Amino acid sequence: MIRLSDGKLSNGHFDTPSAIDFGEDSSTAEKVAILDGFGSLDRRARMLLRRDGTWLAGCSRMTNIINAGSDLVLIDGVIDTVEPKYRDGLKHLLQANSPDVLTLALRCRMPDGHLLLRAVAISDDLVCVVVQRATGIIEPELPDLEQVFHLTKTEAMIVLNLFAGHTPTQIAEDHDNSIHTIRAHIRRCYDKLGVTCREELWRKLNAYRLV
Repeated sequence: MIRLSDGKLSNGHFDTPSAIDFGEDSSTAEKVAILDGFGSLDRRARMLLRRDGTWLAGCSRMTNIINAGSDLVLIDGVIDTVEPKYRDGLKHLLQANSPDVLTLALRCRMPDGHLLLRAVAISDDLVCVVVQRATGIIEPELPDLEQVFHLTKTEAMIVLNLFAGHTPTQIAEDHDNSIHTIRAHIRRCYDKLGVTCREELWRKLNAYRLV
């Protein structure tokens, strides 16, 4: 594990549930900047709340969800669910104790699907809640395959298409190539990735998913 000690990163274990200072001394702008930074990494919304639901800070994505007013609302500075039946679940969520992570699924009114809330304790009084919409299809994000596996640009494109479920015939048609050319590229891709079939390719690339 990586530890921040005296302003430097080193191996070790954190003494507290969080390595980030969300205390009273940090400003709202600093809290928002930290939450936005995490959101840029995993595309999830975050908010910092007190145990009673009092709003302290939220990232830009979280603010958009609140402003939409369809699933979660902010009333007199306290977070609440639009649907009353989820309020007890939200209260329970905010009692999360480190290192446990509690989860609550809210049925979305618009669009169809669920809003997934996961909470972890930051301190005795503070809880960080991560919010994700489970709607639609999320395209997997992968690192630079050309760099990681030494693929050419064309090979990386083909690997991404295979990972997305496209057949060699579809890839050939979409990119105006012969099926024989695409199959030759696929064989070279398999060699570079150290796999022998599409199922092995899926398993290998799944471990590299960033989102």
